[in-house]
Amino acid sequence: MGTSTKLPGPRGEPWALTRGQMTRWAGVVSASRPSPEDALPADLDSAERLAERYRRALADTLRDDPDMSGLRPAALRVGGQLVSVLADLLDGESALFTDMAGSTAQEREDEFVARFVSTVGGDGGLVGDSVARRAARRTAEKLLDDCPAAEAALRTREGTVRLDGDLFCSLYRFFFGEFVGEFISTVIVESLPLTVPLTLPLDPTGLVASAVTRQVVESLPDPCAEATGRDPRRGLLAETAGELVNDMVEHALGLREASP
Repeated sequence: MGTSTKLPGPRGEPWALTRGQMTRWAGVVSASRPSPEDALPADLDSAERLAERYRRALADTLRDDPDMSGLRPAALRVGGQLVSVLADLLDGESALFTDMAGSTAQEREDEFVARFVSTVGGDGGLVGDSVARRAARRTAEKLLDDCPAAEAALRTREGTVRLDGDLFCSLYRFFFGEFVGEFISTVIVESLPLTVPLTLPLDPTGLVASAVTRQVVESLPDPCAEATGRDPRRGLLAETAGELVNDMVEHALGLREASP
């Protein structure tokens, strides 16, 4: 039996209406915005509204079909893996930076990202697994951008990489935002007609996916804040993050309202 590349879940009126709005807006952007500098405030507003509609459609679909595209199971599984990887980095005990084969800093960065993606994302074959690996890649790249010690260790092959608590929490929340943003991006790309070019100086898909990620991150619990109210002890932050995985997934997928 062949493997289809089409997403099995997004069907029905909410998706169709949102896709139609996205297609019309993308057509306008592709025809009249020759460069990112030509983006209008209205473009950003449109991206935010479309992001909200895609998120509502996703949540409604998952309520009817909790296993759609393997999204929720993948997010739960990979969320636990992410906590383990970040916990090792928090303790300065990660093996992801050891025994690098690359002869240049760039090769070692690529090797780190590949290790991070493999360890966090696994090798599952469902849409949710693929989305999780793309989100893990983006998270690994953000770690390298935001952690000077990681960049230095890959450049010099020396030193210990240790995350601080704020970066731990930032990367943890970022992953779940990217997870949903990557899924919505895939939905958009598969639904746009071929008359709308996918490589534009001002990318409408990227604007909406970025808005989705931002909205999701803003809705998520913060393990740093949750841990603050508990008795201090070694491993508290990672323990708190592990306990929050189910809540993170529910909030990220729109299945639970954000706390006021």
